[in-house]
Amino acid sequence: MTAPQRRAVHEAMVRLANGDRAAFDAVFSGLWGDLLSFVRHALPGDPDAEDLAQQTLLKIFFRISDFDSTRDGVAWAFGIAMYEVRTLRRKRGRRREVVPAAAPIAIDTTRSPEGLLIETDLIRAVSEALDGLTDGDRAVLLADTDVPPLVSPAAWRKRRQRALERLRAIWRSGHG
Repeated sequence: MTAPQRRAVHEAMVRLANGDRAAFDAVFSGLWGDLLSFVRHALPGDPDAEDLAQQTLLKIFFRISDFDSTRDGVAWAFGIAMYEVRTLRRKRGRRREVVPAAAPIAIDTTRSPEGLLIETDLIRAVSEALDGLTDGDRAVLLADTDVPPLVSPAAWRKRRQRALERLRAIWRSGHG
Protein backbone atom coordinates (compact mmCIF):
# COMPACT_ATOMS: atom_id res chain seq x y z
CA MET A 1 0.00 0.00 0.00
CA THR A 2 1.45 3.33 -1.02
CA ALA A 3 1.51 6.37 1.26
CA PRO A 4 -1.30 8.18 -0.63
CA GLN A 5 -3.47 5.05 -0.50
CA ARG A 6 -2.76 4.71 3.21
CA ARG A 7 -3.78 8.35 3.81
CA ALA A 8 -6.96 7.85 1.76
CA VAL A 9 -7.92 4.76 3.79
CA HIS A 10 -7.18 6.61 7.04
CA GLU A 11 -9.34 9.56 5.98
CA ALA A 12 -12.16 7.21 4.97
CA MET A 13 -11.90 5.47 8.35
CA VAL A 14 -12.12 8.84 10.13
CA ARG A 15 -15.22 9.72 8.09
CA LEU A 16 -16.76 6.31 8.83
CA ALA A 17 -16.00 6.67 12.55
CA ASN A 18 -17.76 10.06 12.46
CA GLY A 19 -20.89 8.45 10.98
CA ASP A 20 -20.40 8.99 7.24
CA ARG A 21 -21.75 5.72 5.84
CA ALA A 22 -20.64 6.68 2.33
CA ALA A 23 -17.05 6.01 3.42
CA PHE A 24 -17.78 2.30 3.94
CA ASP A 25 -16.91 1.35 0.35
CA ALA A 26 -13.65 3.30 0.44
CA VAL A 27 -12.58 1.59 3.70
CA PHE A 28 -13.58 -1.85 2.43
CA SER A 29 -11.88 -1.54 -0.96
CA GLY A 30 -8.81 0.08 0.60
CA LEU A 31 -8.29 -2.61 3.24
CA TRP A 32 -9.63 -5.85 1.77
CA GLY A 33 -6.80 -6.83 -0.58
CA ASP A 34 -3.99 -6.04 1.85
CA LEU A 35 -5.78 -7.62 4.83
CA LEU A 36 -6.45 -10.80 2.85
CA SER A 37 -2.82 -10.94 1.74
CA PHE A 38 -1.63 -10.38 5.32
CA VAL A 39 -3.84 -13.13 6.75
CA ARG A 40 -2.88 -15.57 3.98
CA HIS A 41 0.78 -14.89 4.71
CA ALA A 42 0.23 -15.37 8.46
CA LEU A 43 -1.69 -18.63 7.86
CA PRO A 44 -0.03 -20.16 4.78
CA GLY A 45 -2.07 -22.81 3.02
CA ASP A 46 -4.91 -22.41 5.50
CA PRO A 47 -8.38 -22.68 3.93
CA ASP A 48 -9.76 -20.50 6.76
CA ALA A 49 -7.60 -17.50 5.83
CA GLU A 50 -10.27 -15.78 3.73
CA ASP A 51 -12.91 -16.36 6.41
CA LEU A 52 -10.58 -14.87 9.00
CA ALA A 53 -9.96 -11.82 6.80
CA GLN A 54 -13.73 -11.33 6.48
CA GLN A 55 -14.14 -11.73 10.23
CA THR A 56 -11.40 -9.12 10.73
CA LEU A 57 -13.17 -6.63 8.49
CA LEU A 58 -16.42 -7.21 10.36
CA LYS A 59 -14.66 -6.57 13.66
CA ILE A 60 -13.12 -3.37 12.22
CA PHE A 61 -16.55 -2.13 11.13
CA PHE A 62 -18.17 -3.05 14.45
CA ARG A 63 -15.42 -1.30 16.41
CA ILE A 64 -14.99 1.72 14.13
CA SER A 65 -16.53 3.97 16.78
CA ASP A 66 -13.56 3.08 19.05
CA PHE A 67 -11.09 4.22 16.40
CA ASP A 68 -8.80 7.05 17.52
CA SER A 69 -8.47 9.39 14.52
CA THR A 70 -5.14 10.74 15.78
CA ARG A 71 -3.55 7.35 15.14
CA ASP A 72 -2.88 5.51 11.90
CA GLY A 73 -6.06 3.76 10.74
CA VAL A 74 -4.28 1.11 8.66
CA ALA A 75 -2.03 0.14 11.57
CA TRP A 76 -5.13 -0.11 13.80
CA ALA A 77 -6.82 -2.39 11.26
CA PHE A 78 -3.77 -4.63 10.90
CA GLY A 79 -3.45 -4.79 14.69
CA ILE A 80 -6.96 -6.23 14.79
CA ALA A 81 -6.01 -8.67 12.01
CA MET A 82 -2.96 -9.87 13.95
CA TYR A 83 -5.09 -10.31 17.06
CA GLU A 84 -7.54 -12.43 15.08
CA VAL A 85 -4.71 -14.59 13.67
CA ARG A 86 -3.25 -15.16 17.15
CA THR A 87 -6.71 -15.98 18.53
CA LEU A 88 -7.26 -18.61 15.82
CA ARG A 89 -3.85 -20.16 16.50
CA ARG A 90 -4.56 -20.29 20.24
CA LYS A 91 -7.96 -21.90 19.69
CA ARG A 92 -6.38 -24.54 17.50
CA GLY A 93 -3.67 -25.12 20.09
CA ARG A 94 -6.22 -25.62 22.86
CA ARG A 95 -8.27 -27.96 20.70
CA ARG A 96 -5.09 -29.65 19.48
CA GLU A 97 -6.19 -29.25 15.91
CA VAL A 98 -3.68 -30.09 13.26
CA VAL A 99 -2.94 -27.06 11.12
CA PRO A 100 -3.81 -27.76 7.50
CA ALA A 101 -0.82 -28.62 5.36
CA ALA A 102 0.72 -25.92 3.24
CA ALA A 103 0.74 -26.07 -0.53
CA PRO A 104 2.31 -29.20 -1.98
CA ILE A 105 6.06 -29.15 -2.47
CA ALA A 106 7.00 -28.22 -6.01
CA ILE A 107 9.48 -30.48 -7.74
CA ASP A 108 12.05 -28.95 -10.07
CA THR A 109 11.49 -30.49 -13.50
CA THR A 110 14.73 -29.14 -14.97
CA ARG A 111 16.75 -31.78 -13.09
CA SER A 112 17.81 -35.17 -14.30
CA PRO A 113 15.40 -38.09 -14.06
CA GLU A 114 17.57 -39.63 -11.34
CA GLY A 115 17.47 -36.39 -9.32
CA LEU A 116 13.69 -36.22 -9.67
CA LEU A 117 13.35 -39.83 -8.54
CA ILE A 118 15.56 -39.23 -5.51
CA GLU A 119 13.66 -36.07 -4.57
CA THR A 120 10.29 -37.80 -4.98
CA ASP A 121 11.44 -40.74 -2.84
CA LEU A 122 12.75 -38.37 -0.17
CA ILE A 123 9.47 -36.44 -0.04
CA ARG A 124 7.55 -39.73 0.21
CA ALA A 125 9.85 -40.98 3.00
CA VAL A 126 9.46 -37.77 5.01
CA SER A 127 5.67 -37.91 4.59
CA GLU A 128 5.62 -41.53 5.77
CA ALA A 129 7.78 -40.67 8.79
CA LEU A 130 5.46 -37.79 9.71
CA ASP A 131 2.44 -40.08 9.26
CA GLY A 132 4.00 -42.44 11.84
CA LEU A 133 3.78 -39.74 14.52
CA THR A 134 0.76 -39.07 16.69
CA ASP A 135 -1.44 -36.08 15.88
CA GLY A 136 -0.04 -34.28 18.92
CA ASP A 137 3.58 -34.79 17.84
CA ARG A 138 2.80 -33.64 14.30
CA ALA A 139 1.04 -30.54 15.65
CA VAL A 140 4.05 -29.68 17.83
CA LEU A 141 6.52 -30.10 14.97
CA LEU A 142 4.45 -28.27 12.36
CA ALA A 143 3.37 -25.42 14.67
CA ASP A 144 4.92 -22.04 14.30
CA THR A 145 7.41 -20.96 16.93
CA ASP A 146 4.86 -19.25 19.19
CA VAL A 147 4.37 -21.00 22.53
CA PRO A 148 0.65 -21.75 22.98
CA PRO A 149 -1.12 -20.10 25.89
CA LEU A 150 -1.32 -22.07 29.13
CA VAL A 151 1.92 -23.88 28.27
CA SER A 152 5.22 -22.81 29.75
CA PRO A 153 8.09 -22.26 27.31
CA ALA A 154 10.08 -25.03 29.01
CA ALA A 155 7.22 -27.52 28.62
CA TRP A 156 6.82 -26.52 24.95
CA ARG A 157 10.53 -27.05 24.28
CA LYS A 158 10.37 -30.46 25.99
CA ARG A 159 7.34 -31.49 23.90
CA ARG A 160 9.16 -30.43 20.75
CA GLN A 161 12.31 -32.31 21.81
CA ARG A 162 10.36 -35.51 22.50
CA ALA A 163 8.47 -35.24 19.20
CA LEU A 164 11.78 -34.83 17.35
CA GLU A 165 13.22 -37.87 19.16
CA ARG A 166 10.23 -39.96 18.10
CA LEU A 167 10.58 -38.68 14.51
CA ARG A 168 14.28 -39.60 14.51
CA ALA A 169 13.44 -43.09 15.82
CA ILE A 170 10.87 -43.61 13.08
CA TRP A 171 13.31 -42.34 10.45
CA ARG A 172 16.11 -44.61 11.67
CA SER A 173 13.85 -47.67 11.74
CA GLY A 174 12.88 -47.18 8.13
CA HIS A 175 15.91 -45.53 6.61
CA GLY A 176 18.89 -46.34 8.82
